[in-house]
Amino acid sequence: MKQKHIDKIRSFNRFYTRLLGVLNRRYMGSSFCLPEIRVIQDIFLHLDRSAKEICVELNMDKGYLSRILKKLEQQGYICRTTSEVDGRRDVISLTESGVVIYHELNESADTSVRDIYGGLTEDEQLSLISHMEAISRLLVKRNYK
Repeated sequence: MKQKHIDKIRSFNRFYTRLLGVLNRRYMGSSFCLPEIRVIQDIFLHLDRSAKEICVELNMDKGYLSRILKKLEQQGYICRTTSEVDGRRDVISLTESGVVIYHELNESADTSVRDIYGGLTEDEQLSLISHMEAISRLLVKRNYK
């Protein structure tokens, strides 16, 4: 890959992370950082998820995930139970408080998208979405998730 291409991709990545505010310690004004939010989201979207499966899905270091899960458990947002199918496997799920937090975070994310992209015309929004889908297709085709 040419260095000028690398530079342009890295420049876009810096722009986009700044635009989204993902480098803020507390993302979207919540008390959570982005990795914690992604873990909460993954647990909500995938029932009967093990820590190992979360690690794989989010491509997250297992030590880092372990610390996040411990924190979320201490805060009362998740619980661990033994799988009914495989007694050697712990299943992680959201508590009632965790589900409430998920919905609050999800609404905040929707609001953030409206704030960032809502000023675009319908045609501009469709064009942007089309380009995002093209990026996803290109990278998935090359086995990147």
